[in-house]
Amino acid sequence: MAYTELKNGGEFNLVQCDLSLETGKVYDLAKSGAVVGLTIFENINQYCITGTMTIQDSFNLASYGPIIGQEYIRLKIATPNLSGGENTIDFTKNPLVITKVEDREDVGNGVQSTTFAFCSRELVLNQRNRVRRTLVGSYSEIVEVMLKNDLESEKKLNVEPSSENKKIISPNAKPLEVINVATKNAVSSKFDQSTYFFWEDTSGFNFRTLGDMYTEAPVMTYESTVAGTRTKDGVRDIMAELSAIEGYTITGSPDTLYNYDAGIFSSELIVHDILSKSYQTHIYNYSNNFSKEPHLGPNPVAVNDPDGINVSSFPSKQYLQPTVGDGTDNSYEDDFYQHSFSNNNTAKSIQTRNSQLSMLNSALQMSIDVVGTTMVKAGNIVEIKIPSIGGYKTTKNEQTDMLYNGFFLIRFIRHDFNMSNNKHTMSMNVTKDSIGKTK
Repeated sequence: MAYTELKNGGEFNLVQCDLSLETGKVYDLAKSGAVVGLTIFENINQYCITGTMTIQDSFNLASYGPIIGQEYIRLKIATPNLSGGENTIDFTKNPLVITKVEDREDVGNGVQSTTFAFCSRELVLNQRNRVRRTLVGSYSEIVEVMLKNDLESEKKLNVEPSSENKKIISPNAKPLEVINVATKNAVSSKFDQSTYFFWEDTSGFNFRTLGDMYTEAPVMTYESTVAGTRTKDGVRDIMAELSAIEGYTITGSPDTLYNYDAGIFSSELIVHDILSKSYQTHIYNYSNNFSKEPHLGPNPVAVNDPDGINVSSFPSKQYLQPTVGDGTDNSYEDDFYQHSFSNNNTAKSIQTRNSQLSMLNSALQMSIDVVGTTMVKAGNIVEIKIPSIGGYKTTKNEQTDMLYNGFFLIRFIRHDFNMSNNKHTMSMNVTKDSIGKTK
C-alpha cells in the first residue's frame, strides 16, 4: 500500500515487482523483500529505458528458475506527494525485459546477490522486427506508426507534429532505424526547426524538438543549501528537501576548438547539381541566428574572439550535399525524377540543427545529486541556483553563480532506489546552451 502523505524527501513504496520466468512461474519480489537495489536510466539520447536490479536470492533463482535473459519484470513504484496523492513509475501493463544476468555473488548463509540488467520491451522487439514496406505521412506520423504497429507499444506518446508529408521505402530496416531517420530529418511544424530527439522516460515515449522542450516551465527549482537548514519554524520542510542540491560538479563549459570544428559558430553548405553543373551556397551565422532560434538564456555563449573578431565571421565547417543520389526519402522529385535537395527543408535546417545539437555537447554542463522524485524526467527543464564562490564580491554582491544558474535542460537521469533506507535519489546531467537567466 502506498503512502498517503509525503513525510520525508525521497521516500517511495515498491508497490509491485513481479518476476515472470520463461516457465510461466511468477515470483513476487516485492512481497518477499528480495529486492536490494534498483537503478533506472533515462536519457534524451537513448531510445528506451534501461536499468539494473539487485536481489538477495536464497532460492538460487538464477540457476533453478532459471534467469537467462528472457524474463519479464512487472514493476510499480509509488512516490507520495505533498497533497496526499501519489506519482508512479508503472511498468505493470508494459513489462520490462531482463536481458542478462550481470553478476552473482555469494554473500553467506545460503544467500547470493544477483544483479541483472533490463530494458523496455520495445527495445527487444526492435531486434526481432524488420520494416519492409512503403511509409507515407509526416515524420511524426511515421514515428507513431513504428511505435504502435511495429514495436507494439501501448505507452503514452508525446509526439510533436512535423511538417510535410513523406514517402519512405524502408529497405528491411529495424523500426528504431526508421525512427532515427525521422529524428534527423523531421522539421517541426510549430518551430520550423529540425532538432528532434526521440527517447523514453518513465512516463512513455517522446518525439520532440529542443524548441518544444525549452518552452516548458521548470518542473523543479534546485538550490544548493547548507545541511541542517532545511526546516521551517522548527518543522521539517519537505519541499526544501526535494529542491536541495546535495552535491554538484561543473562538468563542462564551451570548448573553443570543438565549437569551430563542429561548425557551431558558422558553417558553409554547398548544394550542387551534377547534371546542370550548378551549385548554391548557404552560410550559417550563429550570432545572427541566435535570436531566431530557441535557447535557454538571452545571450550567446560567445560573440568575439580575443582579437575582437566576431566568432561567426568565418565558416569553420563545410557541408557538401548533392541534389541527385540514392536515398530513402523520395518525397521531392523534379521533372527529371531527381531528388531535389534545394526544395527540401533540410537545406534550411541541416546547419542550424548541427549547431544547436553540437552546442549541447559544448555548453554549460553540471552533474547534480538530489533527492528523488518521479515527477522529474529526462527532457524536463529545471531551474538551478548555486552560490557564487569567491573571497571577493563584486559591487552587485551576486549571491548566485553568474554563469551556472537559471534554466537547464535535463539530458540524463539516474534513479537509484535503495531498499535498505527506503531512499530514492537522482543523479542528473543538466545543460544550458546560452548565458544569462530567462525572465
